[in-house]
Amino acid sequence: MPFLKLSLALLLTSLLLTSSMGNAVHAADHKETDKNKVRVWYSSEKDPASRSWYNGPKEVTYALDEQPPLTLTKKKASDSHAIYIDPSQRYQSILGIGSSLEESTINNLTKMSPEKREEVLKKLVDPHEGIGMDVMRITIGTSDFTAQEFYTYDDMPKGKKDPKLKHFSIQKDIDLNITATIKQALHINPKLKIIASPWSPPAWMKTNESLSRGKLKHQYVDELAAYYRKFIEAYKKQGIPIYAMTLQNEPLLEIDYPSMYMPPDQQRELAITLKKEMKKHVIDTKIWIYDHNASGAWNYIPPILDDKKGNQAADGIAFHDYDGDLSVMAEIGRRYPEKSIHLTERSVWGTEGADRIAQYFRNGASSYNAWVTMLDSHIQTHHWIGTPDPTLFIQDAIHPDRYWNIPIFHMTGNFSKFVDRGAKRIESNYGSKNTVTNVSFLNPDQSIVSVVINQTSSDQTFHVVSEDKQFEAVIPAKTVATYKWDHKKK
Repeated sequence: MPFLKLSLALLLTSLLLTSSMGNAVHAADHKETDKNKVRVWYSSEKDPASRSWYNGPKEVTYALDEQPPLTLTKKKASDSHAIYIDPSQRYQSILGIGSSLEESTINNLTKMSPEKREEVLKKLVDPHEGIGMDVMRITIGTSDFTAQEFYTYDDMPKGKKDPKLKHFSIQKDIDLNITATIKQALHINPKLKIIASPWSPPAWMKTNESLSRGKLKHQYVDELAAYYRKFIEAYKKQGIPIYAMTLQNEPLLEIDYPSMYMPPDQQRELAITLKKEMKKHVIDTKIWIYDHNASGAWNYIPPILDDKKGNQAADGIAFHDYDGDLSVMAEIGRRYPEKSIHLTERSVWGTEGADRIAQYFRNGASSYNAWVTMLDSHIQTHHWIGTPDPTLFIQDAIHPDRYWNIPIFHMTGNFSKFVDRGAKRIESNYGSKNTVTNVSFLNPDQSIVSVVINQTSSDQTFHVVSEDKQFEAVIPAKTVATYKWDHKKK
């Protein structure tokens, strides 16, 4: 009997070991399978840039919908269009992707119930429940997109001046729920970075004593630097850190809304003065120069950055995309490699717009911000001189709690939800608008994200090759797809 008991014990031990080994093998197989899995999300366009979106929501085929996963296999011959990715060739670090919380958007959000306002903000900035936007642009004072009369933080009666800034106050921003809305977005996503741009200094600082058009009086460079410093401090006191700011929105434009012409030599002087002001008051907000189109960049940027003090004062360079070739961004980036590049303003639509976003990153941008997040169905409220194309969100003007998004919201999510802060853009061939185009990234967690865009009217078959692995895919017509997989660590 003792022998029988021993045999049974050995048998049970053997069975347990076999079971454990089986589970371990199964777990290893599962891990290997996950390692070779490529997750996929689709977003499709519909009536891009059409103002018919202001009439109400429309059904779209794909809205950042996850598709069945694909499988990485060993590299093999294929007749389809090829995207070649090289994770070892790495370029700029990514700061993030976002939109704007200018006063027009905030005015419309304020009309909503607290629940709906929270819902919209979550869709924008929540990395899990939304598309995870993590950089938001705000205005220093009002811009043309506001429901208010134009204002700054130190407006004075005609003929009066305030060089000591005794009347400086951001109280209007507080009263208009601007600071509260930004804080709410920061609460939803604490990793959110806030960047700020001014459209005009107080009128008394300007040659024409108006918020529209004009130039900065040379005698007020120091006062304007102090004005910006006080803005940063006032916002910090509200619990809103300003990560970076530009010195003048579109400094080459004078127009009949808050604006100001600022030549490069004056911006250089302002940058140097503001940097000293920040250092004196222990402020680490970054200064981004320019903030205008690629077309004017070569005449504007070198006079600032080729000067030693000007170069030291500037942390980055901001671009808009309304005129000029995007290759200028890359050229400027190569000339001044120590300065980060940012696309701070341009709204886009459809797969062509998604491809434009891809080109921003392919030309060296570390961040991208759309302009104006929500207008209502009456295309209100704003003071822009034209008629805006549809914004990311549209609010029903009659029933403010009712709202809808346009397709580029989800297409932007194809980037913002999957490309993490600190990711590096990695080498990949651009492709062709007649087949597919792409931009690819390596996240800090070593996952690869490739955003592939099909602007054609037919499905496109292609394959992606990365080192010794590849996967085959078919992307539907007029669709943006995000592919994400684990990078093989060596």
